[in-house]
Amino acid sequence: MTGTEPGEKKIRVPRENLADKAQSRVGQTFAKKWHADRLLDIGGMAAVYAATHRNGNRVAIKVLHGIFSADNQVTQRFLEEGYVANKVGHPGAVNVLDDDVLDDGTPFLVMELLEGESLEGRLKRENVIPAPSVLFVADRVLDVLQFAHDKGIVHRDIKPANVYLTADGGVKVLDFGLARVRERSLKGSMTRTGMVVGTASYMPPEQARGKRDLIDARTDIWAVGAMMFKALTGRHVHEGDTVNERLLAAMSEKARSITTLLPSLLPAVALVVDRALEFQKTDRWVDANTMQVAVREAFEALEKKPFPSAHRTATSLFPSPSPASAAALTAAPAAPAEFAVSVVFEPDPTNESIVVDFEDPSGNQERYEVRRKPDSAPPGQPSEGEELYDVSIVELLDE
Repeated sequence: MTGTEPGEKKIRVPRENLADKAQSRVGQTFAKKWHADRLLDIGGMAAVYAATHRNGNRVAIKVLHGIFSADNQVTQRFLEEGYVANKVGHPGAVNVLDDDVLDDGTPFLVMELLEGESLEGRLKRENVIPAPSVLFVADRVLDVLQFAHDKGIVHRDIKPANVYLTADGGVKVLDFGLARVRERSLKGSMTRTGMVVGTASYMPPEQARGKRDLIDARTDIWAVGAMMFKALTGRHVHEGDTVNERLLAAMSEKARSITTLLPSLLPAVALVVDRALEFQKTDRWVDANTMQVAVREAFEALEKKPFPSAHRTATSLFPSPSPASAAALTAAPAAPAEFAVSVVFEPDPTNESIVVDFEDPSGNQERYEVRRKPDSAPPGQPSEGEELYDVSIVELLDE
C-alpha cells in the first residue's frame, strides 16, 4: 500500500544500499587494529564481518548500519545492549568481547567468531530438518533462554537466523543485543519511546500489536514454537506476501496446528509446537524449562532412546555440509532474513502508530508506518483488557 488515508502524514526517510555499503568495508582496518576479512551476514540493524586482530586473533565484528548510527539514541542502545548476552551467563549465548568505533564514528561490537552455519542457512539448503534434530535445537535454545529469563532478559527475536549450528555439534543463540533487560533504565527519551523488535514471521500476537507491557518470557516461547514449525514443515505459522498480511495474521489469527501440514507427526512432538504457539499467553508452556522437559520427552518417545549429549550431535543429528556446500557458505554472505522487522519504534506516544523496517526476501529495505485502529476482537482470542488492532500501512518513500 503506497497511498495514505485522509489526514495521514507520509513521512520520508533516506534509504541506502546496505549490501554494497557493507561489502565495501571488506579489506579495511577497523580502529587501526581489526582487519575485515569477509562479510558474513547482513541483518536489519548491522553487518557482521570475520575479522583478524593485528595480534592474529580471529573474531566476528558487528557494525551498525549507517542509517541507524546517525541517531545517538540508537547508537547508545546498540552499544549498551550489545553486552546483554554477557549477562545471560550461558555458554550458548554469544558473548561480546569489546566495542569501538570506525573512523567515521560508526560503532561496532567485537564478538567470538563461530564456525558452522545458522539454522536459517541450513533451512535454505534443505527446506526442512528431521524432527530429532529440530527437537535438539529447541532444547539447546530453551536452555539458553531459561538462563536469560531467570535474569529478566527476554530475547524477543528468536528465529532461525539467530540460532547457529556450530561445527562441533553445538547450538548458539545470537543477537541478545536486541533484548530488553526489564529492570534496566535508559537515559533520556529512550525511556519514553517504545521500542519493539522482532521478525514478522516469528512474532506472537502481543508483540505484533506493539504491546510492550505484555512482552515476557512467553513471547520467546511462541517464537521457539514458530521456529520449530518452520524447521519441520518448511512453512511459516502465518503466511502472507506482505508485512501487512503477516502482521495482521500475527495480531488476530490463532496458529494452525502443525498437524494440518504434518498429519503423521508424533503427537508428543505436535503438542510441543502447538502449545508453544497458543494465542493466549496463559495457554502456552509456562516457562522455557517446562517446554524443555516436554521437548526431551518428545525426543525420547520419537527415537526410543535417551536425549543426546551435545557431543553426539555433530555426526548424528547435524552432519557436516558437503564440500561444495561448505565452499559456497564460505564464499558468500548469508542471505538477508525473511520478512525481518528489525526495528519497530513508537515515535510518538500520543498516537497509535509504530514504524516498521521491513526487509523482503530479496534484501530490499522498506520503512512503513503502521497505523493501529481498535477493531472487533474475534471471539475468544484476545485476553480480557487486551485490545485487538486493525492496521493500515503507509509506505515511507525515499527522499
